[in-house]
Amino acid sequence: MPSPQPASRASPAGPQQAGAEPAAPDAAKRGIRSIGLPVWILIGAAAGVVCGVLFGERVAVLQPVGSAYAMMLQAAVYPYLLCSMLYGLGRLMPAMARRLLSASWGVYLFMWGVTFATIWLVARAIPAPPPPSVLTPESVHPPVSLLDLLIPANLFQALGHNYVPAIVVFAIAYGVAIQKIQSKSALFEILGAVQTASVTIWGWIVRLAPIGMFALFATAAGTIEPDRLGGLLLYVGLFLTGTLLLAFVLLPAVLAALAPLGYREILKELQPAFVLALVTTLSVVALPFVQKAAERVAVLAGCPEGEERTDIIQASLSVSYVLAQLGNYFLYLLMLYAAFLHKVRLTTTEQVLLPFWSLLSGFGSPTATVDGVVFLASWLRLPSDVLDLYLETWTVTRYGQVALSVMGFAFATTLVPLVYFRKLRPHPLAGFGAVAASAALLGLVALGGVALRAVLLPEIGDEVLRRTLDPQLVRHVQVTLEHGTEGEMTTGTVGRAPTLSAIHDSGVLRVGYNPYVIPLSYTNEYGDLVGYDIAFAYRLARDLNVRLELIPFDWQDLSRDLADERFDVAMGGIYITDERLQTLTVSHSYYQSPVSLIVRSDRASDFLERDAIIAMPKLRLAVFDDPVVVPMVRRLFPEAMIEVVPDYNVLPAMSDRIDAAIWTLEQARSWAAAHPGFTAVAPAGMGGPILFAYLLPRDAGSLRRYLDQWLELKISDGFRHAQVDYWMKGKRRAERRPRWNLLDALLSAQHG
Repeated sequence: MPSPQPASRASPAGPQQAGAEPAAPDAAKRGIRSIGLPVWILIGAAAGVVCGVLFGERVAVLQPVGSAYAMMLQAAVYPYLLCSMLYGLGRLMPAMARRLLSASWGVYLFMWGVTFATIWLVARAIPAPPPPSVLTPESVHPPVSLLDLLIPANLFQALGHNYVPAIVVFAIAYGVAIQKIQSKSALFEILGAVQTASVTIWGWIVRLAPIGMFALFATAAGTIEPDRLGGLLLYVGLFLTGTLLLAFVLLPAVLAALAPLGYREILKELQPAFVLALVTTLSVVALPFVQKAAERVAVLAGCPEGEERTDIIQASLSVSYVLAQLGNYFLYLLMLYAAFLHKVRLTTTEQVLLPFWSLLSGFGSPTATVDGVVFLASWLRLPSDVLDLYLETWTVTRYGQVALSVMGFAFATTLVPLVYFRKLRPHPLAGFGAVAASAALLGLVALGGVALRAVLLPEIGDEVLRRTLDPQLVRHVQVTLEHGTEGEMTTGTVGRAPTLSAIHDSGVLRVGYNPYVIPLSYTNEYGDLVGYDIAFAYRLARDLNVRLELIPFDWQDLSRDLADERFDVAMGGIYITDERLQTLTVSHSYYQSPVSLIVRSDRASDFLERDAIIAMPKLRLAVFDDPVVVPMVRRLFPEAMIEVVPDYNVLPAMSDRIDAAIWTLEQARSWAAAHPGFTAVAPAGMGGPILFAYLLPRDAGSLRRYLDQWLELKISDGFRHAQVDYWMKGKRRAERRPRWNLLDALLSAQHG
C-alpha cells in the first residue's frame, strides 16, 4: 500500500489500496452483491473448514491452489516495498528529515521496545522446542553472514536470496540520499506509478482471497493432525491478546500520560479509525482519521499554527505507515511458535537476532509481511509451510494486527509533533502506572497460557516407543514370544538343523532377538516387541507360511546359542565382524550406519569431530557389554576411560560421570528421541560405517542363500523402503488409516 501523501502535495486521486474493497455499492444494490470482500474471505475460510471436515484427506488436492495464492501475494511485495520507502523518505527535505529524526527516534524505540517485550512475555506460554535428537557435521548450517543479511552489496543477490533486512537497508539508504537531489519530481512519478501498479496487482490477487482461503483452510482442516489444533488455538489466542492489549490498553495509556488528552478521550478520537480499519481489515484506511486526531491534539497542546506543523504531522504520518506497523512485528511470535511446532531449537545467536530481523521484515504494509515470513522461516531453517500457517491464521489474527498498527500510526503521529515543538505534558506516575499495569496483565496472560498447555498441547510423548508393527503384517502370522532376563535369555529348542526344509517340516521359524536394540528390536510402551528387524522376522515367517517363535538372547551368549542351534537366525542390530565371518554364517548386509555418540544435548556441538573428542581431557565413555562394540571403542579412543554397562537405559542416571556412549547413528538417534536431553552425534573422522547382518549357525549355507535372495526381493517389492521410512526415519506408515472425516463416517454407518 502506498505511503500517505501530504494533503498539500497529494495527487487528486491516489491508487486503490492493496486488499481494499471495491467502491461502495449503490444503495440500489442488494443481496449477494452488497457483501464486502472481508466477509467473502471469512465465508471462504469457513467453507474450507467445512469441506476439510467433510472430505478429510481427499482435499489435499487443493493444496496447490492455496500455495499459488501465497506465491501470487509475494509477487508485488518487493517492488512495492522499495518504491514505498524511497518515496516516503526521499520526498522529505534534508533539514526537515534531520529535525524529524531528532524528534521521533525516541518515540519509535519506545514503540518497538514495548512491542517486542510484549511478544517475548506472552511467548513464555509457548514451550521451548526440545533439543535435536541427532546432530551431524552436515546438519550444522553455517551461519549466514550478518553483513550479507544487512548490507546489500548486490541488490539482485539480496532479492534472489530473499534477504528482506538488506533490501530494507538499501531502501532507507537510497531514500535518504534522494533527499539531497534537487530535481526529483520525475523520479517520484515513476515510484508512484510502480506503487500504483503493485497495488493494482494486489487488488487483483486479493479478489481471489476467498478462493485462496478456501483452499488453505480446506487443506488444513482435512489434513491437520488433531494434536496440532490446540497449538493453533494457543498461538492465535496469544497473538490476539498481545496485540489488543497493546492497542487498547498500553499504548493509549502511555499516550494519555504524555499528551493533553485523557485515556478515554484518545480512544474516542480514534474510534472512527479503529472501526473502519477493523471492518475492512485494512490499516491504511485509518490514516485520514489518524491525521485529523493528531491535528486536534496538536492544537490542544499549543503547537504553533502554520505550514511547518502541517508538514511535520503529514511527514510523521507517512513515516509511521512504514515504521509503525506494530502488528507486523508479531512475526516474531509466529516464528517462536513455528520453532516449537517443528521442533527446531533456536541457537542463542538466533534468539538474540530474531527480534531485530523481525523488525526489519515487518516494515511496510501488512501484505508486505508475506516475504518477511519466508525470509525468517528460511533463516531459522523452518519448513516452507510456515507461510501457509501464517496465511491460514491471518484470517483471524489480522484483526489484532490491524488494530495495533492503527494505534502505532496514532502514537507516532501524535507524539512526534509534540516532541518536535516541545509541547509534551508528561505525567510520570500515570505513565509508569500504565506500563506496570500492562506488564501485570501480560504476565497473567503468559501464566494463563502456561496453565492451558495441558489442555491445548498434547504431552510430548516418546514417538519411538509408540511405534507399532503393521497390523496387516501381524494379522497373518502366529507368533510365540519367549521372554527372559539378562543371563537367562535363551529358551529355544537345541539341536534342530538350520535348513529351509527343517523349518517347513516343523512349521516354525525360530528367530533370536535382543530386546534392547532400539529401533531394530525393542519393547514399546504398550509392552509389545517391535522394531525394524522384528518386522522382517514377521514378514519372513509370513512368506514361509510358518509360525514365528521369537527367542531372546544375551550378547555374550550369542555365538554359543547359534553353535547350539537354539534358533535358525539371529536378528536385532548384529554387526559384521571378522570373527563372526569365520565362525558363523553371515547374511549379506541389510543396513549400514555410521558410528555415533550419545551425548547430553547441551554439549552436542563439542562432539562433531573425532580429533576434538580425543583431545578432551579425562574422556569418559560408556559402552554396553558387547564383544564387538567394546574393542571398537578401545580402537577409536585409546586414551579414554571406558565403563561397560549392561545396556544404555542406565545412561540418564550416569550422565554426571559419563561424557558419551558409543552406538550406531540409527540406534543412537532412536534412543535419543526416546530420552529428552540427549542427542545422537555422528562425528567426522570415525571411519567407515558399521554393517548390520543376520547371523545363522555355521552349517546354514543353504538357508543363508535363501535369506540373501529374500532380502533382495524385499528391496524390489518396497517392503524394505517402507520399514526404513517408518523405523529409521520416523515417517508415518503409508498404510495407516485415513484421518477421520464426516463422509467416511456416514458411509461406514450406512454400510454398518
